[in-house]
Amino acid sequence: MPSVEPLRVDPYEFRAAADRLDAHAETFSTSHRSAHSQAGQVRLGSGLAAAALPEMLTVWESDGVRFGEGFAAHAEGDREAASRYERTDGRSADNIGDVGSGL
Repeated sequence: MPSVEPLRVDPYEFRAAADRLDAHAETFSTSHRSAHSQAGQVRLGSGLAAAALPEMLTVWESDGVRFGEGFAAHAEGDREAASRYERTDGRSADNIGDVGSGL
């Protein structure tokens, strides 16, 4: 039977990961807005590409919002996990203290 290592969780690491996600989201958002602005300046004439550009930009903008929301949701999930681990550890420490004081 394989041995199972105990789960060790460092809430700081969850928060650090959330901060990195926030930084990536900001970089993504800034780059996306810049690229979107540049693409919006393109003049393609009167062909099919010109007709498709506005729809492409609308979809691209929608995708950018969705990706940004995904970054935010993952960062918030990491922060919530850190808080839950801390609460669980705190309750467990209190329970151990209560048992110890009753001996």
